[in-house]
Amino acid sequence: MRPTLLTLFFVTSFGIAAQNSLNISLKGQTTYLNDMNDIWGYTSVTGREFALAGTTAGVSIVEVTDPVNPAKKQFIQGPYSIWRDLKTWDHYAYVTHDNTFAWNTIPDHGLLIIDLDSVDNVNPTYKTMNPVIQVPAGSMDTLQTAHNLYIDENGYAYLFGANVGNGGALIFDVATDPWNPTYVGMYDDYYFHDGMVRGDTIWGSAVYQGKFIVVDAAVKDSTVTLATHGTPNAFTHNTWISDDNTVLFTTDEIGNAFLTAYDVSDLANITELDRIQTSLGTSVIPHNAHVYGQWVVTSYYTAGVQIVDAKYPELLVEVGYYDTAPSFSGNGFYGNWGAYPYFESGLIVCSDIEEGLSVLDPTYVEASRLHVVVYDSITKAPLSNVDISFDRAADTVQSSIDGLANLGTHLDVLDSINLKLAGFVPHHSSYQWQAGAFDTLKVALLNVNNVGTPDVAHSAIVLQPNPNHGTFQLSGVDDATYQLVDGQGRMLEDGRLLNDVLTLKNNYPHGTYYLRLQWGAQAKTFPVMLLP
Repeated sequence: MRPTLLTLFFVTSFGIAAQNSLNISLKGQTTYLNDMNDIWGYTSVTGREFALAGTTAGVSIVEVTDPVNPAKKQFIQGPYSIWRDLKTWDHYAYVTHDNTFAWNTIPDHGLLIIDLDSVDNVNPTYKTMNPVIQVPAGSMDTLQTAHNLYIDENGYAYLFGANVGNGGALIFDVATDPWNPTYVGMYDDYYFHDGMVRGDTIWGSAVYQGKFIVVDAAVKDSTVTLATHGTPNAFTHNTWISDDNTVLFTTDEIGNAFLTAYDVSDLANITELDRIQTSLGTSVIPHNAHVYGQWVVTSYYTAGVQIVDAKYPELLVEVGYYDTAPSFSGNGFYGNWGAYPYFESGLIVCSDIEEGLSVLDPTYVEASRLHVVVYDSITKAPLSNVDISFDRAADTVQSSIDGLANLGTHLDVLDSINLKLAGFVPHHSSYQWQAGAFDTLKVALLNVNNVGTPDVAHSAIVLQPNPNHGTFQLSGVDDATYQLVDGQGRMLEDGRLLNDVLTLKNNYPHGTYYLRLQWGAQAKTFPVMLLP
């Protein structure tokens, strides 16, 4: 969206290198005299890749086949506006713009159509359309502006937030004659700020109502609302459906908002699955999210581009980011506007309002996920509010009332998990993160009240050294059986202690274990730390 601001058109450059990045690198960049807005991509039949970039002054077509050296090919002047949106069908680009600056003198384009086969010509081939459309009340109106548009797999263009009617969705057939689209119907129950369509279903963003709206558009001139659902920050800017049409992702264009996932497989029972923010700042405003296979690529104004692994949408995990706007941070409508991730080369092109066009090279990694179950080793009762942390992975969480916690990381490494809860022996053990997996780890914590059983005859039992490498010196008991138990309550080995030295039969990973000694009717449990 972005509020209207008085903008002076001059070159501002803060440098090409971003301050923060993870699994994304910069390949090339080009700047503009004007601020940028939205972006899309186009690949020719010969495999050449182009960024279609909106600016306040018009549309820039940039070849990024050589990503290190982006080449500006064409520029189509248009009305001066903060907002432009661009999509493609066949070898044509379709462009809308929203409200113009007060001093603008160029007529509204309505719908701009560009023949991308003319990209190498001296002058590009393009035209504008301002069709007259009948609104539901019966009056006629002329298309002048639209905030956004989307073209589905069937060749229908949906213009969102137009000046006609309530600004829902104006529907045009672009497949039959791409150069001369035909108006075929509308949805006008809500103003849609943005939206996307698949299989005749519109997933619309009713920004001012704070809801996403699901619409049946199988009959273009008789659309029907199927469902509505609120979003966390009640300013629904963007929606995008997963490839299997079961999970919807939304963004709210407001500070401290989220990328949110919903199960929409049953429209009568839509449920939120998870939500996530960028690690570069919780106050940042998210803007546009696009599904790319199991990943979601999202633009955040002052924090650049984020890649989230949504393979398991109930636990979204950030696996990549690149800050295109290192001079800005926090809340504010500055920085990255949009990111297009659909080139066959795998490149991402993104538009930064002040910094210009960036060509990025992402590495899409699968997240490692872990479901932790924490319980009392004696009573087996779940333990809540347990602090769970790792030495290498950044997340720190607390277990729920059911003793459960989910954690995820971009790492695929050997790590160490630490659990702490007042009144219980701290737990430390090694853990191997597994890329692409959603693992389960059960951890039993020993209540300090169960460490040792009062016994007059054996009150002086001592075990040392602790920690060690698997050999213990004991005093106070000379004939006992032992059991070694891990943090999940599993017995690893047992035996008989015949003298005052106990050497474990096997080598075990670094971590916290429990050595239980029993003699006659008496028993005592020692938490022990085994060194690597």
